[in-house]
Amino acid sequence: MGVPYVIVKGKARLGTVVHKKIAAVVALQDVKSEDQRELATLVSAAKANFSDKYEEHRRQWGGGIRGNKSTAKLRKRVKASGQTVSAAAVTKL
Repeated sequence: MGVPYVIVKGKARLGTVVHKKIAAVVALQDVKSEDQRELATLVSAAKANFSDKYEEHRRQWGGGIRGNKSTAKLRKRVKASGQTVSAAAVTKL
């Protein structure tokens, strides 16, 4: 989508951006020319901390580590089929 976003902890902290007590959501439409540089640094930080990290975590989902229940279930299946556990582990069940 390409839209930079930031999740802020607390509505009061977000309210300081718009000089209010609290704010639930802030969308920036127009930016003064003297504030363009600050906005550019904010956008680059937002992309680095949220957008790019989301893609990293999405690709690295799971760890291939089985829990106790699934391990016991697979061992039971291997035992029923007559194979040894080490041979079944090599063929990745």
